[in-house]
Amino acid sequence: MVSITVPSNYGTALAIGLGVIPVLGFIHGIITTSLRKEAKVPYPHSYATIEQCKENAHAEQFNCAQRAHANYVENASQTILFTLVAGLKYPQLAAVISGVWVVSRILFLYGYVYSGKPQGKGRMLGSTFWLAQGALWGLSVFGVARDLIAF
Repeated sequence: MVSITVPSNYGTALAIGLGVIPVLGFIHGIITTSLRKEAKVPYPHSYATIEQCKENAHAEQFNCAQRAHANYVENASQTILFTLVAGLKYPQLAAVISGVWVVSRILFLYGYVYSGKPQGKGRMLGSTFWLAQGALWGLSVFGVARDLIAF
Protein backbone atom coordinates (compact mmCIF):
# COMPACT_ATOMS: atom_id res chain seq x y z
CA MET A 1 0.00 0.00 0.00
CA VAL A 2 1.24 3.45 -0.91
CA SER A 3 0.27 6.50 1.05
CA ILE A 4 0.64 9.93 -0.45
CA THR A 5 1.01 12.90 1.83
CA VAL A 6 -0.28 16.13 0.38
CA PRO A 7 1.70 19.16 1.55
CA SER A 8 -0.19 21.92 3.33
CA ASN A 9 0.61 24.41 0.54
CA TYR A 10 -0.56 22.07 -2.24
CA GLY A 11 -3.65 24.25 -2.79
CA THR A 12 -1.92 26.65 -5.17
CA ALA A 13 -0.79 23.85 -7.50
CA LEU A 14 -4.26 22.33 -7.23
CA ALA A 15 -5.93 25.66 -8.04
CA ILE A 16 -3.84 26.16 -11.17
CA GLY A 17 -4.05 22.54 -12.30
CA LEU A 18 -7.77 22.08 -11.77
CA GLY A 19 -8.92 25.70 -11.99
CA VAL A 20 -6.88 28.08 -14.10
CA ILE A 21 -5.76 25.65 -16.82
CA PRO A 22 -9.31 24.37 -17.55
CA VAL A 23 -10.66 27.94 -17.55
CA LEU A 24 -8.10 28.77 -20.22
CA GLY A 25 -9.65 25.97 -22.29
CA PHE A 26 -13.06 27.65 -22.03
CA ILE A 27 -11.49 30.93 -23.15
CA HIS A 28 -10.03 29.19 -26.19
CA GLY A 29 -13.45 27.78 -27.02
CA ILE A 30 -15.19 31.13 -26.63
CA ILE A 31 -12.68 32.89 -28.90
CA THR A 32 -12.84 30.17 -31.55
CA THR A 33 -16.64 30.05 -31.51
CA SER A 34 -16.91 33.84 -31.71
CA LEU A 35 -14.78 33.88 -34.88
CA ARG A 36 -16.63 31.06 -36.65
CA LYS A 37 -19.59 33.15 -37.88
CA GLU A 38 -17.51 35.90 -39.49
CA ALA A 39 -15.25 33.22 -41.02
CA LYS A 40 -18.34 31.62 -42.58
CA VAL A 41 -17.24 28.12 -41.58
CA PRO A 42 -20.36 26.11 -40.77
CA TYR A 43 -20.46 23.15 -38.44
CA PRO A 44 -19.27 20.39 -38.60
CA HIS A 45 -16.26 21.77 -40.49
CA SER A 46 -13.26 22.41 -38.26
CA TYR A 47 -11.30 24.71 -40.54
CA ALA A 48 -11.78 27.12 -43.41
CA THR A 49 -10.42 26.04 -46.78
CA ILE A 50 -7.50 27.76 -48.47
CA GLU A 51 -9.96 29.35 -50.88
CA GLN A 52 -12.07 30.71 -48.02
CA CYS A 53 -8.96 32.15 -46.39
CA LYS A 54 -7.98 33.94 -49.60
CA GLU A 55 -11.44 35.51 -49.84
CA ASN A 56 -12.01 36.28 -46.16
CA ALA A 57 -9.36 37.40 -43.65
CA HIS A 58 -11.67 36.26 -40.85
CA ALA A 59 -11.39 32.70 -42.14
CA GLU A 60 -7.62 32.74 -41.66
CA GLN A 61 -8.05 34.22 -38.17
CA PHE A 62 -10.59 31.50 -37.35
CA ASN A 63 -8.15 28.83 -38.53
CA CYS A 64 -5.46 30.30 -36.29
CA ALA A 65 -7.84 30.31 -33.31
CA GLN A 66 -8.91 26.75 -34.06
CA ARG A 67 -5.31 25.57 -34.30
CA ALA A 68 -4.34 27.41 -31.09
CA HIS A 69 -7.24 25.68 -29.36
CA ALA A 70 -6.25 22.28 -30.75
CA ASN A 71 -2.67 22.80 -29.59
CA TYR A 72 -3.97 23.73 -26.15
CA VAL A 73 -6.08 20.55 -26.03
CA GLU A 74 -3.06 18.50 -27.09
CA ASN A 75 -1.01 19.83 -24.17
CA ALA A 76 -3.37 20.76 -21.33
CA SER A 77 -4.11 17.30 -19.93
CA GLN A 78 -0.48 16.36 -19.46
CA THR A 79 0.30 19.77 -17.98
CA ILE A 80 -2.52 19.35 -15.47
CA LEU A 81 -1.20 15.90 -14.55
CA PHE A 82 2.40 17.13 -14.24
CA THR A 83 1.27 20.06 -12.10
CA LEU A 84 -0.65 17.83 -9.71
CA VAL A 85 2.12 15.24 -9.47
CA ALA A 86 5.02 17.70 -9.18
CA GLY A 87 3.01 19.65 -6.61
CA LEU A 88 3.11 16.66 -4.26
CA LYS A 89 6.78 17.30 -3.59
CA TYR A 90 7.33 20.82 -4.90
CA PRO A 91 4.00 22.65 -4.51
CA GLN A 92 5.27 26.22 -4.82
CA LEU A 93 7.65 25.46 -7.67
CA ALA A 94 4.98 23.49 -9.54
CA ALA A 95 2.54 26.39 -9.08
CA VAL A 96 5.06 28.94 -10.36
CA ILE A 97 6.04 26.85 -13.39
CA SER A 98 2.38 26.14 -14.14
CA GLY A 99 1.70 29.85 -13.88
CA VAL A 100 4.46 30.47 -16.43
CA TRP A 101 2.83 27.81 -18.65
CA VAL A 102 -0.55 29.60 -18.40
CA VAL A 103 0.93 33.02 -19.21
CA SER A 104 2.87 31.51 -22.12
CA ARG A 105 -0.30 29.85 -23.42
CA ILE A 106 -2.15 33.18 -23.23
CA LEU A 107 0.65 34.82 -25.24
CA PHE A 108 0.58 31.89 -27.67
CA LEU A 109 -3.18 32.33 -28.15
CA TYR A 110 -2.94 36.11 -28.50
CA GLY A 111 -0.03 35.93 -30.92
CA TYR A 112 -1.63 33.21 -33.01
CA VAL A 113 -5.03 34.86 -33.31
CA TYR A 114 -4.58 38.61 -32.95
CA SER A 115 -1.00 39.50 -33.97
CA GLY A 116 -1.87 39.74 -37.66
CA LYS A 117 1.31 37.89 -38.58
CA PRO A 118 0.89 35.57 -41.57
CA GLN A 119 0.40 31.84 -41.06
CA GLY A 120 -0.06 32.28 -37.33
CA LYS A 121 3.61 33.08 -36.78
CA GLY A 122 2.67 35.36 -33.90
CA ARG A 123 2.29 32.20 -31.82
CA MET A 124 6.05 32.16 -31.31
CA LEU A 125 5.47 34.89 -28.70
CA GLY A 126 4.23 32.23 -26.29
CA SER A 127 6.23 29.23 -27.41
CA THR A 128 8.04 29.20 -24.05
CA PHE A 129 5.19 27.04 -22.77
CA TRP A 130 7.27 24.07 -24.01
CA LEU A 131 10.00 24.90 -21.50
CA ALA A 132 7.53 25.13 -18.62
CA GLN A 133 5.86 21.90 -19.69
CA GLY A 134 9.23 20.16 -19.86
CA ALA A 135 10.18 21.46 -16.42
CA LEU A 136 6.93 20.12 -14.95
CA TRP A 137 7.55 16.76 -16.61
CA GLY A 138 11.05 16.66 -15.14
CA LEU A 139 9.82 17.50 -11.66
CA SER A 140 7.13 14.84 -11.96
CA VAL A 141 9.35 12.06 -13.22
CA PHE A 142 12.65 12.73 -11.51
CA GLY A 143 11.38 14.50 -8.41
CA VAL A 144 8.25 12.58 -7.49
CA ALA A 145 7.73 9.40 -9.50
CA ARG A 146 11.12 7.95 -8.65
CA ASP A 147 10.27 8.34 -4.95
CA LEU A 148 7.05 6.36 -5.47
CA ILE A 149 8.71 3.50 -7.36
CA ALA A 150 10.81 1.10 -5.29
CA PHE A 151 13.99 0.28 -7.19
